[in-house]
Amino acid sequence: MLKQLVYRSKATEKFSEEDLSKIMSDSLPYNEPNGITGILLFDGEYFFQVLEGESEKVEALYEHIKKDRRHSAIVKVTEIVIHERNFGAWLLRTLLVNQGSRCYWLPTDLNLNRESRIFALLNSFASGKWRNCLSDDDRKKINAKVAVKAASVDAFENSNIQFAFQPIVDTFKGRVSTIEALIRSDDGRYPEAILDSLHGDEKYKFDLESKAIAIAQGAKLLNPSQSLSVNLCPGAITHMPNVADYLCSLLNQHKLKPKQLVLEVTETEIISESAAFYDVIARIRSRGIQIAIDDFGAGYAGLSLLADFSPDIIKLDRKITTGIHEDGHRQAITEAVLEFGNAMGIPLVVEGVETMEEWLWLQHVGVQRFQGFLFARPRLNGLSEINFKC
Repeated sequence: MLKQLVYRSKATEKFSEEDLSKIMSDSLPYNEPNGITGILLFDGEYFFQVLEGESEKVEALYEHIKKDRRHSAIVKVTEIVIHERNFGAWLLRTLLVNQGSRCYWLPTDLNLNRESRIFALLNSFASGKWRNCLSDDDRKKINAKVAVKAASVDAFENSNIQFAFQPIVDTFKGRVSTIEALIRSDDGRYPEAILDSLHGDEKYKFDLESKAIAIAQGAKLLNPSQSLSVNLCPGAITHMPNVADYLCSLLNQHKLKPKQLVLEVTETEIISESAAFYDVIARIRSRGIQIAIDDFGAGYAGLSLLADFSPDIIKLDRKITTGIHEDGHRQAITEAVLEFGNAMGIPLVVEGVETMEEWLWLQHVGVQRFQGFLFARPRLNGLSEINFKC
């Protein structure tokens, strides 16, 4: 199959037009016998290259290119199967982008459809829209420190379920902003397995009653500036007519304010609910309890859900986070959600952050709150120690 792979990167040294020509001439001995075609743009600081050819040949060349020390902050913008080549006559063509005008020049022997994906990508690069590269200099400017001691609470008595707690870390402020309560059974089962074993009213009653344990234990771990985040399925929310009063009574019992509770509901659950669900959500919010869309990006609702539901917090799913530092699609999605959140005053929490590279890119583009193993794993009946420093 023919494949088209596009990447962008940042130069680690100065390049003249002659240097670019040498890159082209050095590439020909490999490109010609392996059937690689494409184009390389350079604007004085960033590279933007399109590679075309048989799938395995393109992938092998890309892995080789990634090891070249003349550039860094390499991100795969897109990788798709194509029917025909856009640059079939060129084994490699290098072009210098005019930085002053921020528009690129294409030779007359190249005819691209202005409605095509590749034309849009080239135009995007040339107009300066691909600028969130994390260079070595950028990395040196990023500093963060979060140090939190481990904490424990007694197991809840006479219960076959307990809660593990995982912090949401604000690396801009160097603190834990929220603690999420994650249900666990005494036989080691996780939330999905626990709830899937129950049905109908039994499931909803259990879901609601378990929050009494989560709030009782979580209250002992919070300080006044922190919030407790709990998950509640939509069926449970509509199961109890006075669920807002119920949640507030639990908070009052443990001397927590309504604003210290965050109710998480998943994207896929929200979109399938009825008007009754939205009415109850409105009553909950009127009491001061916050509502978060959990696992955003894992479902199918997309940005339209943000417009219709307008949550207090957006939690971006780990499927978007994983490998984000080298994946253009995931970066574009995250930036779109972050921009929406900033415009609407809705904080973004990025879930599933497990590597320093992922965090560095996210911090670089302005994400402030994170949840993931990089900072702390969930701890049964307590909080793990955090000793994060960059």
